[in-house]
Amino acid sequence: MLVSKTPCLPECAHIAIIGGGAAGICAALGARAQLRRHGIPDAHTSICIFERNPELGIKIRISGGGKCNITHAGEMMSVLSEGFFRQNEQRFLKPAFYGLTNNDVLQWLRERGVETYTRPNGRVFPTSGKALDVLSAFKRLLSEHEIQVFPNVHISSVSRPDDAFAVAMGDAVVKAAQVIIATGGVSYSKVGTTGDGLRFAKAFGHTVVTPYAALAPIYFTKPPEAELVGVSLRQVGLLARASRVIASRMDDVLITHLGVSGPACLSLSREIALVCTSSAVDLCVNFFPKFSADDLHAKLLQLQQDHPTQFVRTFLEQQFPDAVVPFIFRAANVPVEQKWNNFTKDKRRTLVETLKCFFLGRVKDVPIERGEVSAGGVALSEVNPKTMESRLVANLYFAGEVLDVAGEVGGFNLQAAYSTGWVAGQTAAGKLCV
Repeated sequence: MLVSKTPCLPECAHIAIIGGGAAGICAALGARAQLRRHGIPDAHTSICIFERNPELGIKIRISGGGKCNITHAGEMMSVLSEGFFRQNEQRFLKPAFYGLTNNDVLQWLRERGVETYTRPNGRVFPTSGKALDVLSAFKRLLSEHEIQVFPNVHISSVSRPDDAFAVAMGDAVVKAAQVIIATGGVSYSKVGTTGDGLRFAKAFGHTVVTPYAALAPIYFTKPPEAELVGVSLRQVGLLARASRVIASRMDDVLITHLGVSGPACLSLSREIALVCTSSAVDLCVNFFPKFSADDLHAKLLQLQQDHPTQFVRTFLEQQFPDAVVPFIFRAANVPVEQKWNNFTKDKRRTLVETLKCFFLGRVKDVPIERGEVSAGGVALSEVNPKTMESRLVANLYFAGEVLDVAGEVGGFNLQAAYSTGWVAGQTAAGKLCV
């Protein structure tokens, strides 16, 4: 990897990659691998990454709370179906997911000293717990593949006045035979994802689906009670309700000073962001998602029979953080000092109803600037899924979050970036081999 801290920009490049995140890095690796496969010496072709940040892979570095959820384990079709609920996303990503798999990426890392482990939920992390180890391995890969990297470069426009593209950055213009746009979406803008790639796509006539939040925290109109802030609820159901339940997820939930976060919230945020601008949305918790209401009622009745002199709260305190229990009783209109021996059928019913749908708050906002990714982007119908090439403009490619694709929490979005980037790079380089 040839890095210029104070960019001395080239006059031209065979392949210009705009964006040095997961998609851009894998695009460069895919391109060089394709050229080498055809016996073309590295010195004969220039592959350049232009990155607006001082360093590559900022979102890799901060992903997973700095631990880096590298990818998701499993056969690629199951990764697709588990991580991407929309059929059009699954169809679009399928060719790329088989072009570069999760195992391919993990093998790269292992060969460069990064061991990984898989959690029971399928999420793959570096054993060291350090995202920097993953990023360092990718940088070594770029170095091994003779990729030129130009940090601190802000691309102002991309055009094609003739057979070559003109990539403008300040007063300089780099001519490029092929351009891969891997700039990301608009989430977490402080790391540089400010929508430049969407602007470039529009300039070439592409349809851009308006971006909205995904994998984001959710803010309430009224902040949670102070006693609940910081409480983590493990493996509960999180329900989004308008006039009905519009979506639900089962995972952990973290109550924050503004609303909620945690895996279940992040996973649910995309559906809520689509609805909350036009409808009031309430978030509720199902404390026993694996029990039906009837089964839970039967369980409470059995406890009443087995432990008549015990406080009802003892059972709940064994299941959930102590801080949340008084709020459950308040919502159910049941005294905290209630014992089983005089627990009426009506009280059991209201407690069951509360445990199955405990109101957390009304949604005020799903802040796109706080999201790990954004949904929306370049319309998938205008990009060839087998090549990542624009259907409107020859030799122009899109990869990663700039596309209208957003997966679930759990390493799926990084895998989509790796795979689409790899395919774009392979295709672009393949045209140079003809």
